[in-house]
Amino acid sequence: MPHSLEKAAPDSYADSPFVDAISVVAMPKGFTNPNMTLFNGTTDPFDHVSQYKQRMMIVMVVGHVKEACMCKGFGSTLSGPALRWLVNLPNRSISIFADLVNAFTQQFASSRKQQKHAGDLYRIVQGANEIIGEYNTRFYNEKVAVRECDVSTVVEVFRRGLHHESDLYKQLTMHPCHSFEVVQEKAAATIRLEEDILARASIPSMPSVSSTSAIEKLSRKQSTGKKEERYRPYGRGVNRIDNREEN
Repeated sequence: MPHSLEKAAPDSYADSPFVDAISVVAMPKGFTNPNMTLFNGTTDPFDHVSQYKQRMMIVMVVGHVKEACMCKGFGSTLSGPALRWLVNLPNRSISIFADLVNAFTQQFASSRKQQKHAGDLYRIVQGANEIIGEYNTRFYNEKVAVRECDVSTVVEVFRRGLHHESDLYKQLTMHPCHSFEVVQEKAAATIRLEEDILARASIPSMPSVSSTSAIEKLSRKQSTGKKEERYRPYGRGVNRIDNREEN
């Protein structure tokens, strides 16, 4: 036998997970909820909270209602299971935004991304046909995911991951850097060179250096060949001497 639908209590409109000091605060005139991807419980809850805080920083809210706005606006960024979780929180169980964040991240801790460590950076190696720009982007994206990592370790891992025949590897080996910012400056210079070479190679009317050199070598060879035919050290004179001996 199917269960009967649960009916809402007459005073359910007053249900709120927030204490009265938060729930009764009127939202400021002109307040708009932050425009961001809704959290449904499948993505990293810490990333969602960080993004929410950043979006709320640009909202003009007076100091004494900031806490209430942070709490009451958070529900507009949830959907599906996450929104049901918020609605089902015990009445008046949240008194500050920190309590809401702690309960939220604990509830969806299983969706948190795996913590990156410095050792994970050793897995990033430049491919045989991978340009410096692609390698640098992959490395940087992994680096920012590592929360704590020694600068010298990052610099050394970046150098080791480069192909041993690349010019950037040789530069960083001969002239070691002590900051990742300097490494990025040298990488940027190499990337500009790569982009320029690729751009020049895409122009069919412009001969490359190698082809130009080949043309010059061929011209010199042909010119040298003609001179050899014109200025032979011997020639008809030898034939004349042979003819005289025969006579």
